[in-house]
Amino acid sequence: MADEKSIIKEFIAGGWIVSVVGGLGMAARLMIEDKRMPIMDYVRKILAAVICSTIAWFMLEQMVASSFVKAITYGIVGVTSPELIAAVVKLVKKIGKKPDDYIKP
Repeated sequence: MADEKSIIKEFIAGGWIVSVVGGLGMAARLMIEDKRMPIMDYVRKILAAVICSTIAWFMLEQMVASSFVKAITYGIVGVTSPELIAAVVKLVKKIGKKPDDYIKP
């Protein structure tokens, strides 16, 4: 497994493209929706997609999987980032109410 400095160098060398693709995927999704929103909602959702895609890149970069599978994962994460964030928050809140049901000492 690579150390922190080399993974940051890899991100700067080319991983940042995943962030851009995630943001563009969300922009495309928002363009085809019929729902009108304030401009800041568009910005928030696109930034959330950028952040989620970046996190996915850092998680999957060291994993042994084909580039095709990784690319599909990055795209799905970018396009579905609002739903993914909502699901993670809901799960964490559920675990926070009764942590002993999920985390055994």
